Amino acid sequence: MTTRARGALGRVLVIGAGLGGLALAHGLARAGIDFRVYEQERGVNSRFQGYRIGLRTEGREALLACLPERLHALLDAVCGDLTGPGLVLDSQLNELQRGPGFEPDAIVVDRHVLRHLLLTGLTDHIEFGRRLSGMAEPPKGAVRASFTDGSEAAGDVLVGADGGNSVVRARLLPHIRLVESDLCGALGRTTLTDRFAPLVPGAGTMVKGPGSTLTMGPMRFRRPPVEAAAELAPDVRLPATSSYLRWVMLVPPDHPMSWPGAAARDAREVVLDLIAGWHTDLVDLIRAADPGNSAVGRAMVTDRPLEPWAAGRMTLLGDAAHLTLASGGNGANTAFRDAELLCRRLVQADRGELEVGAALEAYQREMLARGNAAVEHSKEALGRFLPES
Repeated sequence: MTTRARGALGRVLVIGAGLGGLALAHGLARAGIDFRVYEQERGVNSRFQGYRIGLRTEGREALLACLPERLHALLDAVCGDLTGPGLVLDSQLNELQRGPGFEPDAIVVDRHVLRHLLLTGLTDHIEFGRRLSGMAEPPKGAVRASFTDGSEAAGDVLVGADGGNSVVRARLLPHIRLVESDLCGALGRTTLTDRFAPLVPGAGTMVKGPGSTLTMGPMRFRRPPVEAAAELAPDVRLPATSSYLRWVMLVPPDHPMSWPGAAARDAREVVLDLIAGWHTDLVDLIRAADPGNSAVGRAMVTDRPLEPWAAGRMTLLGDAAHLTLASGGNGANTAFRDAELLCRRLVQADRGELEVGAALEAYQREMLARGNAAVEHSKEALGRFLPES
């Protein structure tokens, strides 16, 4: 053990204000460690932020360990329950199979609502519109970040929480490439009404049609986010998002939906073309979808598992380190566990219990083992969702 005094760790530079980066920021704030978050987007509402995400026990506990306790009740209030069976239906809504659904303690939360909650109390520590262009690690125990606007930042540690197209990963592991996966389709959401609620009476519903698969999952807020925030944490500003059904139409990887130019099409039109003749409730569900919250695309993955690198003073977190497919349902869970683990290791460095390099090496070892396993799990799980070509 070293003899450095508490507070030995200087500023931590967090690249990326996604869910994982913000969770880490909260953990560092709770520990009294200096940090700064740099986000390339112009603001929190610069782009569509996605749909509901499932949180298992380990992921939720890791998130709560990072969040200030005063936000725990609000997080609980704006979650949804993942109870009831998972159904498999045909295109006319005839039941083909009934499964157990998710584990009993799993919950679901809207990504956009959660990101707003995670921004609470961090405004003065985040700089938007800062796109990373380069990094350097001088020999005297520091790290420097350069941005496209010509500015720079210095710190003791740099954390790449900058997503699947991570600039930090490209610097640390330049041989790693992103490749297209077999996960291809259109996705969107439709406001949850009495008309559409019976389509998903439990945790989720999968509709198996000829050459395509439509999956549906409910985001039923326990309480409306705005109402819950007003009562439980009046300083928190959450979006006025209503409960909804998230739907995903999956097609084989050789389907025209995966061809260049398909992403520019309206996702609703793409799906309506595919489900002509399906049950009218399904057709109307897609017609009623929010046009601003739908997309067509093909998921990307890294071409190989990440291997350990010389720890130094730079590391990775979340999708930057392990880009999982949505089929595994474990991307956010793994990112939150990364954030909680990295925060613990950095606290050890701050207290002088570990040198910075040793702390990051210990984090990296556990993070890579868990993250690579999560990626493989998502690939293995993909088969149950993909339709036959």
